[in-house]
Amino acid sequence: MAQAKDNIFVGLDIGTTKICAVVARRNMEDGIDIIGLGSAPSTGIRKGVVVNIDSTVKAIKDAVASAERMSGVTVKSVCAGIAGGHIESFNSRGVVAVKSGEVTKSDVDRVLESASAVNIPMGYEVLHIIPQQYILDGQNEIKDPIGMSGVRLEVEVHIVTGAVSSATNITKSCTKAGIAVEDIYLEQLASSEAVLTDDEREIGVCLIDGGGGTTDMAVFNRGAVYHTAVLQIGGNNFTRDLTSGLSTSEAEAEKIKIREGCVMTDLVGPDETIEVPSVGGRPPRTVSKSVMAQILQMRAEEICELFLGELQKKRLFDMLSAGVVMTGGMSNFRGMEELASSVLGLGVRIGKPVNVGGLADQVNNPIYATAVGLAKLHAKNGHSQNIISSGNEDGVFKKVSERMKDWMKEFF
Repeated sequence: MAQAKDNIFVGLDIGTTKICAVVARRNMEDGIDIIGLGSAPSTGIRKGVVVNIDSTVKAIKDAVASAERMSGVTVKSVCAGIAGGHIESFNSRGVVAVKSGEVTKSDVDRVLESASAVNIPMGYEVLHIIPQQYILDGQNEIKDPIGMSGVRLEVEVHIVTGAVSSATNITKSCTKAGIAVEDIYLEQLASSEAVLTDDEREIGVCLIDGGGGTTDMAVFNRGAVYHTAVLQIGGNNFTRDLTSGLSTSEAEAEKIKIREGCVMTDLVGPDETIEVPSVGGRPPRTVSKSVMAQILQMRAEEICELFLGELQKKRLFDMLSAGVVMTGGMSNFRGMEELASSVLGLGVRIGKPVNVGGLADQVNNPIYATAVGLAKLHAKNGHSQNIISSGNEDGVFKKVSERMKDWMKEFF
């Protein structure tokens, strides 16, 4: 079935364990219908960063080809996600005088430019400048000051930076796979677009997105982003823990984690067992499920405690009236909701993609949150016919810079 080129949007989640492509079509309700989904194992990514371009290119081709077959369209450009330990973020403030006594778009552009006049480390670029609130002549919590009367305009923003090399390697991998990168978004912001409600963003919520290589956080309040962080621990750490604790291969440990994973020993019966393949030609062994659950529980508690410390250190704990939403593959562990609530002392729910049409049932899983969110952001802020030309990989930052002042308006 032929589709109009300017109405097809693609989110590409380039993750540590999988690469996932979601093809979407904008619908009449200004939402999206999922029309294609493809996934492939990822072997060229470590902790969210490309370490082998050839392996990454192959996985991108495989994932996109599957999505193309399902959707019946040819993918030419995508909105890609970026993550990894190189991501750094902080809050900033800018102030300018209103030139004409009435705030114009030029005034808003100038105050955002003032807020972004900060020192960025060599080799880093600004990915996002996200307005939190505008303040006009002392009146705060203004979402859109254009047209209002005043003489002094201030803005509070959240700035996200990333390594130029990391974004360039993502773009190069896509270009070699025959796909242009139209834009790049921080992955936890993309996931939030797929799984959070407007009410949660407004009254305060913490998103925790557990991937294979990293676990990412984003804190929202009054409709805006107030903090982001990346923890370089993810699903692969659970796999390695099982590999060591159960004396099995990493491949078998991964299967056990996905099939049987539970992070609370209280949820496992005393007589429940699993068969664990051995290594070196030895016969498989029967192991109590409680042993597996204890191994996974220790790692899950560590991750939750690290995020609890981050929330307390940044003094964000009290603004989370809506509690915590967990998404990503890590949230699929049995008992994760209960364990996280116990450790964090907050209400916790598991976040799956919501408010999408089409093949909604096929993406009704936390592992697809980032890819669906990227497709949503592409449909809201992108133009699928606009393609970054081959050999212009660094131009993605120019694209980010040009649109970073207004892309987050939908968060208000």
